[in-house]
Amino acid sequence: MSEHKEQTTRSTRLASLDALRGFDMFWIMGGDHLFHVAALGSGWAWLAVASGQLKHAVWTGVHVYDLVFPLFMFLSGVSLTLSMEQGRMAADGKAAAIGRAARRAAILVVLGIIYNFGWSLDPAKFRVASVLGQIGIAYLIAAVVLVLLDRWVWRAAVLAAILLTVAALQLWVPVPGHGAGVLTPTGTINGWIDRNFLPGRLYGGSYDPEGILSTFSGAAVTLSGAFAGALLLQSPFTAARTPVLLVFAGTASVAAGALLAPYYPPIKAAWTVTFSLLAAGASILLFAFFLYVIDVMRWRRWSFFFVVIGVNSIVIYMTARFVAYPLFAMIKDLALAPALAILLIAAVTGLHWLALWALYGKKLFLRV
Repeated sequence: MSEHKEQTTRSTRLASLDALRGFDMFWIMGGDHLFHVAALGSGWAWLAVASGQLKHAVWTGVHVYDLVFPLFMFLSGVSLTLSMEQGRMAADGKAAAIGRAARRAAILVVLGIIYNFGWSLDPAKFRVASVLGQIGIAYLIAAVVLVLLDRWVWRAAVLAAILLTVAALQLWVPVPGHGAGVLTPTGTINGWIDRNFLPGRLYGGSYDPEGILSTFSGAAVTLSGAFAGALLLQSPFTAARTPVLLVFAGTASVAAGALLAPYYPPIKAAWTVTFSLLAAGASILLFAFFLYVIDVMRWRRWSFFFVVIGVNSIVIYMTARFVAYPLFAMIKDLALAPALAILLIAAVTGLHWLALWALYGKKLFLRV
């Protein structure tokens, strides 16, 4: 009986995980475009603020939209722990677990290249780095840490080591022609590493936001998700207490990032440690909220809309790139009345969701 209850609790928590992943992906599949068009058409100040927050910060600082990608990485860390700690690694062995993570990383790297129109092998156009690639490699790094280190204290030490190493490189290692601690697109150590060691086109010209050092920094966010997943599986913590503990952890991470920000600014494109702390903290707080609402209060019906999206997040990401985004661009180019533009964008987003709902009904999920 107790085993059945434990399995039920874990299944419910996975539902809240899918709901949060779907909430995250909703902004990518069209939610942001709705706010942008509404802000232009209405002239309302609050919509203008919301629209601005749904765009990436130019360089220094953090907008809400900057947290969308790290949240997905955080959730992949939660899923990683839930998968590994529920017996699969014990059954298959450590080598098999690392092999699965490596295959996942390789597939995501390839999908990321396709996302960036990688069929062109022209070195001036071909881009190796990508959002999907960074997610996959960061997942692999986190998986290796979890597989090779059995104790969470050692895993925490690796997490701290990653953050300290990234901070030391960005603040104290001199970049030729710039010096140390120059956190500009051309002066940061991220850009120097990418220019010298990352093949293909760099998204930022002199740097790539999904470059080599950024990926290691992003792995810290994935590992923070792994810690949150471990907290879910600890038997001493009830479902009601877990969100409270997550709130404390998330608040501490955000506070640390905010306190350091005046001296070490948060920059998503360079994945500075302060940005990682803010992103991880915000992700933990959102996760605590979804966990509390869905698991503790059992308010679940509203989340179905997001669950349908969350269980097929890779499908969303790829189809948004090659279907939804071209349609949004066409709507924008038509220079329609704002109300009509909003209606069309909502229609595209709605049809996108209905297609996902059909896949959900047939239990067709693209899992990498």
